[in-house]
Amino acid sequence: MLPLEIYTLGVVDFLEIQRLQRRMVYDLGEQPGAVLILCEHPLTISVGRAGSWAHIAADDDTLRALGIKVHWVNRGGGCILHAPGQLAAYLAAPLGTLGVSLNEYLNRLCQIVVNVLAEFDLSSTPRADLGGVYSGAARIASIGVAVNRDIAYHGITLNVGPFLEIFQLISEPGTGAQPVRQTSMESRRQRPAPMPKVREALIRYLEHAFGLESHHFYTSHPMLRRQAPRNLHVASRG
Repeated sequence: MLPLEIYTLGVVDFLEIQRLQRRMVYDLGEQPGAVLILCEHPLTISVGRAGSWAHIAADDDTLRALGIKVHWVNRGGGCILHAPGQLAAYLAAPLGTLGVSLNEYLNRLCQIVVNVLAEFDLSSTPRADLGGVYSGAARIASIGVAVNRDIAYHGITLNVGPFLEIFQLISEPGTGAQPVRQTSMESRRQRPAPMPKVREALIRYLEHAFGLESHHFYTSHPMLRRQAPRNLHVASRG
């Protein structure tokens, strides 16, 4: 089995994680293994290759007032609004060693989310055409991946219990004339979804899906220097 190192990092600045990912992709090119970063972000908008400024409903003054920065990234997918209460799972893994194509890799990431949600009594459906996993008619998780030197990175953002009204700041095209709506595990369950239990389930299904074996758990990394700023909105809890 391929060794997996896991970093559970709490709330971390978005750009710090991007820098850490680049370092880990470089390191994985020199040694076997895979790396999983589990964290949350302060309010941030990232725009993938399928996104554009047209998908951000808020104007510059609103974003500035809320302390939200917009970052363009090279992953697949469109706009993602990151927030506390949303689990970001960044998996860096070599596709060749895993023995999967990029399409199969994306399918397995979606199925991991479906399995996690089922463990919390939530039904869901992968929607490759709309960039994620849906519970009912609303997106509950986004999937976006980049590949460098055959190593896939970026990954999953799962809405566990973020403040849902803040998602009105983005307006991605959905089905017909309706924009994509967002939901969360806690909203659908109408009761809490403890983040540690969600993380544990995601790790378990991810290891099974890709034949990975956890070797080390870390709660910090020496490359992370900048403390995440505080934002106006925080995670919902109930």
